Amino acid sequence: MLSVMEIIIALKQIPLFASVHGEGLKRISDVVREKHVVTGEIVFAERDLGEEMYLVCDGKVLIYQEVAGQQVKLDVIEPGGYFGEMSIIDEQPRSASARSEDETTLLVLHREDFRSAVEDYPDIAFAVFQAFSRRLRQADDRIRSLAEQLRRIQIETP
Repeated sequence: MLSVMEIIIALKQIPLFASVHGEGLKRISDVVREKHVVTGEIVFAERDLGEEMYLVCDGKVLIYQEVAGQQVKLDVIEPGGYFGEMSIIDEQPRSASARSEDETTLLVLHREDFRSAVEDYPDIAFAVFQAFSRRLRQADDRIRSLAEQLRRIQIETP
């Protein structure tokens, strides 16, 4: 089990909380819950309702979707990263599944505690916007690549 100081140190390593210092980190450390997951454990499944987001302290987590019976990798979240924030922001079901790829230690932050942190430290919202923008650009690149592949297949097929 992580000590309060270890949780604060872990929070400081997560860019999402770069604007939070001292007492703010202590307050967040008071509301996060530590969760250990074993290799291969499902953290959440696509279409689950989500009340929590997850911060990766150690290990790594695969974010994927099931498409035609195949797992399609969307991202791998490593220490300092976070996932699951979309559902706590838009209150919609999870858009992907998350599975640990290693023994992993997560910090779990509930929706209401996240909202309180954003109210106290609005720069957290900008960090989330930056991550959303990065992910949207990556999705745009994937769509462009898939469209080009489809076009080539259509040209090659008589």
